[in-house]
Amino acid sequence: MDNAGYIGLTRSSGLMRELNTLANNIANISTNGFRREGSVFAEHVKALEGGDPSISMATLTRRFIDLSAGDIKQTANPLDFAVISEGFFLVETDGGERLTRDGAFSMSSIGELVTTSGDRVLDESGGAIVIPPEATAVNMAEDGTISADGQAIGRIGIVNADPAFLVREGKNLFRPEQGYEPVENARVQQHALEGSNVSAVTEIARLIEVQRMYESSKQFMDTENDRTRQTIRTLGQEQ
Repeated sequence: MDNAGYIGLTRSSGLMRELNTLANNIANISTNGFRREGSVFAEHVKALEGGDPSISMATLTRRFIDLSAGDIKQTANPLDFAVISEGFFLVETDGGERLTRDGAFSMSSIGELVTTSGDRVLDESGGAIVIPPEATAVNMAEDGTISADGQAIGRIGIVNADPAFLVREGKNLFRPEQGYEPVENARVQQHALEGSNVSAVTEIARLIEVQRMYESSKQFMDTENDRTRQTIRTLGQEQ
């Protein structure tokens, strides 16, 4: 493959990955606490031998998580919570501790506070939050302290992690590859859920833009392929 082919291939590959990212963002516009993902492209310049001009290739080097807050909507469920400060809810999965902004919780059969996927919601010390089955009223203070019938039973764990080391997983969870730390002065709202921070207008406009760039890149590669074939055909006829 010649230099033009490498340039076109790296550009098309990066644009395809960004299209997948944008499509995933759009698909999660209505997902509670979803955090949009963005793409970062970098230019790589390589010097050529023989005094030829250098070549430039653009590649998608990494993705980033947008931590801006989503809109808060009120609900009638006392086990719906929204983080209104920085930070994430700390939950325990089969694969270990994970982070989420989705606060649509419920009670398990044994009284533990769990996510919609059945993962245990952890308190500030990393233990389960157990609500007495006989409790008639569950309340949460703004600092995350949960009480049942006026008796405090624990404080929900709100933690933060370096966004550069957050890995998105299924079930609206993040894996903190470099660990996490408690959020000081965390604030939580009861009877509320945070929506996705994806802007439909922005993402769809970007999707159309990237699709056009991808089609342009494909057309460039098709033209280069035709040129190469024509060159080979011409050289073969000359022999």
